[in-house]
Order: sequence, then C-alpha cells, then structure tokens
Amino acid sequence: MMQPKVFFLYALIILLAGTLGFSGCTGKSPKADFYAIGAIPASGPIFDLAPGITLAIGPVTIPAELDRKQIVTRDAGNRVIVAELSRWAGPLQDNIAAVLTANLAARLGTEKIAPHNRESLFPFTHHVILSINRFDGHPDSEVVLDVTWSIRKSGESAPLIVRHSEIREPVASPDYADLVAAQSKTLAELSTRIAAALGQTTP
Repeated sequence: MMQPKVFFLYALIILLAGTLGFSGCTGKSPKADFYAIGAIPASGPIFDLAPGITLAIGPVTIPAELDRKQIVTRDAGNRVIVAELSRWAGPLQDNIAAVLTANLAARLGTEKIAPHNRESLFPFTHHVILSINRFDGHPDSEVVLDVTWSIRKSGESAPLIVRHSEIREPVASPDYADLVAAQSKTLAELSTRIAAALGQTTP
C-alpha cells in the first residue's frame, strides 16, 4: 500500500507536469507584422505615351534570397538578415509589378497598363521586363534597388531599350515600416525613369 507521503509527492509531480504542459500549449507566439510596398503616384501625367500603346508590366524576377515571406536586409559586411517577424503581405514580385503599374499609369496618363499576367484585360503591344539584382538595405542606413530593365514589343525577342538603374534611398528610422517606405520611393524613382523611356517609344 502506497504511503501517504509518497502518494502526496506523486500527486504533486503529476499536478506540476500538467500545469507546465498547459502553459506551454496556451503560451502565445510573438506576433508577426506584415508590410506591402506602396505606390507613389505623380500629381499628374509627366510623359506622353504614344496612342495605341498598351503596356504589360513584368515578368519581374528577384534574387533567390529575396523570394520568401520574410523581409530580407543586409548589413555593411554583406551579411543577409531574415526578419522572421517582419513579413511581406504577399509575393514580392507581384507587389513590385502592381506598384510599378500604378506609378506608371499616373506618370503616363494611361489606363491601358496592367501586370503581365492580366492579359485577359486587353491585348498588350509592349512589355516592361525587370530583372532585379538587389532590392534590400538596412533599417539603420539605406535601401538599394539595383535592376536591369527592358522594353519589348509583343511577339519580338529583341528589346527596344535595355537600361540598368541603381537607386539608393535613405531610411528615416530603424523601423521596418520606414524601410518599406524607402523601398516605395525607390520604385517611384524607377517608375519615372521607365516612363521617360516609354514616352520616347513609338507603336
């Protein structure tokens, strides 16, 4: 027969184990924050798009290290840092294409522009294709957008224009919201450069 003291210790161990297990199950994980790069439209059309041109934005390709849900930054020693609790609200390539579409629509004064995967909306006469080499930075420093982009006529493999752009934008504070805001500004500047080239494009 179990002695009272032994029985008490046995019951206490079971009680403690159950309490710890319950605490582990109900403990809350840190909450992730989700971000999206935003469009910064111009106050009005800056460049004239030739009549008859309809634009597809993309495909947009990004480096493998950026193709993830988490926001990626880089320190001065080129060490890549993955922010587990600061994440993109959706695929980064889609976000970039959508922002460029909105920015270019405002700068060119056209509604005949859409991401390349929306070809059902209307036929595209020209494509803006982007290969992003770098799109990161550090919250304590600046954002860097390094991209090669081209303009092509639909159905033709040879580009009309090929350009390389490197755009830097300081980050206002060490907050990830300000990092993403700086990335929005770099895409706005890129949009202005692409719009200038499209303004010289003929159908």
